[in-house]
Amino acid sequence: MLNKISINSRMLTLIIIPAIVLLIIGYVSYAAITENKATSQTILGHTKTLIHAQIIGQKVNEEYFDLLSNINSGNVAWKTAYLATKKAIDDIEVVHKLFDEEVNQYLSPEEKEYFEINQLSERYNLFINSYKTLQPIFSERETKENREILSTYIQEEMHTLSNLLVSRLNELANRNMTSANEKTEASIKDADVWITIFLAAIFSGILISLVLGKVILSSISVPTRKLTNVVHRLSKGEFDARADIKGSDEFAELGEALNTLLDDRAITLSKTEDEHQELNQSVFKLLKAVAELSERNLTVRAAVTEDATGPVADALNLLAEETSATLIQVRNVASEVNETSKKVNTHLMTVNKLAMKEREQAVETAEQVDDMLIRLDGIANSAAETNIMAGNTVASTNKAHKSVTQTLTGMSEIRDTVQETGKRIKQLGERSQEISHVIDIINTIAERTTVLALNASMQAATAGDAGRGFSVIAEEIQRLSESSRESTSQIATLVRNIQQETNTTIATMDKTIEQVIDGSTRAEDAAIQMKEVLETTSQLVESVDKIALVSREQVGISEGLKHKAQSILKSTQSTGQELLSLTGLSRNMGDYAQQLVHSVNVFKLDEKNEKNIAKSEAET
Repeated sequence: MLNKISINSRMLTLIIIPAIVLLIIGYVSYAAITENKATSQTILGHTKTLIHAQIIGQKVNEEYFDLLSNINSGNVAWKTAYLATKKAIDDIEVVHKLFDEEVNQYLSPEEKEYFEINQLSERYNLFINSYKTLQPIFSERETKENREILSTYIQEEMHTLSNLLVSRLNELANRNMTSANEKTEASIKDADVWITIFLAAIFSGILISLVLGKVILSSISVPTRKLTNVVHRLSKGEFDARADIKGSDEFAELGEALNTLLDDRAITLSKTEDEHQELNQSVFKLLKAVAELSERNLTVRAAVTEDATGPVADALNLLAEETSATLIQVRNVASEVNETSKKVNTHLMTVNKLAMKEREQAVETAEQVDDMLIRLDGIANSAAETNIMAGNTVASTNKAHKSVTQTLTGMSEIRDTVQETGKRIKQLGERSQEISHVIDIINTIAERTTVLALNASMQAATAGDAGRGFSVIAEEIQRLSESSRESTSQIATLVRNIQQETNTTIATMDKTIEQVIDGSTRAEDAAIQMKEVLETTSQLVESVDKIALVSREQVGISEGLKHKAQSILKSTQSTGQELLSLTGLSRNMGDYAQQLVHSVNVFKLDEKNEKNIAKSEAET
């Protein structure tokens, strides 16, 4: 029967019934406490009233009877009697005021009537008014008449008034004591009754809770043991175990849900086994493609499927295509570098030949300048031979002018050739920068491949036994990424060497250009000087009188020209040496480019991709 009631209802019943019992017990306790409280308050009120009544009686004896007797007998001085009686009246009124407050607070009208509170108030008023009527005589001087008034009052009124009030207070105290005792005995009897009722309620509540708890516990423990038994059988491998729980409560729903879950699990296991077989086949194909890629065959492509290996195969194909395209670009750039290096070497050889030729012309010019200097010395030593030597000087000067002009033309050609060579070497440096960019792309791809391999390894570890083949693929991908990174590192080393050699060559070319410009400047100066020599020699022919002066000037000019010709010769020789060094650097750069091409050719690349890259470069 209980299996048709929900567990929440059972537990709610188990909670509500003890709660009702506790409420009953609480109500009984509250009623008992309330009644005892009322009784205690009544007893307390009677006690306080009794105490204040006794205090009033004591104050009357002390502040009235004794005080007036002492004044009459002279124990208290007449001049202090007024203040003493005033203080006595005030103290008695304070105590009486407290007594009235206690009576009004704790005594009911019936109790006031029972204790004859009104009669007590009348006697108190009669007493206090009489005391106040007597008190003014103490404010006057002590006279015989005042003494007689006091004595008469003591003899006729004092005892009567005090006795009436004190006797009524004593009667009130006795009645209060009797009433308090009666109420205390009644409270003790009521407490015994309430204790009996309280214990009976507690015992009944405990008994009801135990019986109800036993029944509800049995209705919960039985299906719980059945479910536990099914779970133990499942843990031992008995997957055909099912829960047999009848009813419509939560345990029955749980058993039915567990049975449905076990049926679904059997179907899911069968479906999962089929999917694992398909995944193993995909993993095997992907592993085969990775093995071929690890042999540096970048033309291989993995089959992209719709299972978990599909994204990995797609990423692997993208890696192979990007790597192949990058290596093709590297090979093309290296080939261009090699060809450019050969062209630069050819230009350098031509420039070197021109430099050799210019050096010979510079040597010849220097020799002609020496001859001209000797002739000018002869002109200075022999004025008689002035005309003949002047003619020879004109001829030599014309020849020297032509040689210097030719030297200037050759230096201009050398300068143009060297500048063109410098431009080509700078272009070569820019191409090497493109190779560095390509290497950065390869490194980025390798890093992404490593991250992909790590993610694949984590996915394989999560998949358990079914992901072991997938883990092998991830390891192969990681090895391929490391191999690509090592090859890229070698290529980067070669490119850095090329860039260093290129930078050295550019610095040498800049220095060579400066020397050529310096040589050209000096050749132009020499041409100007030769022109001046020619004009001076013509003047020698026209004016023999000035031949000696002109000869001395020509000697100085010739000496300067000799020094400049020697400087041109040194510059030409230095230019030739720099050109030879530049030729060696260009040859080294070609060798590095060939090594780079050889490193790239290790990979088997996709020719179709290579044609597409060549076409895009041509369009660019």
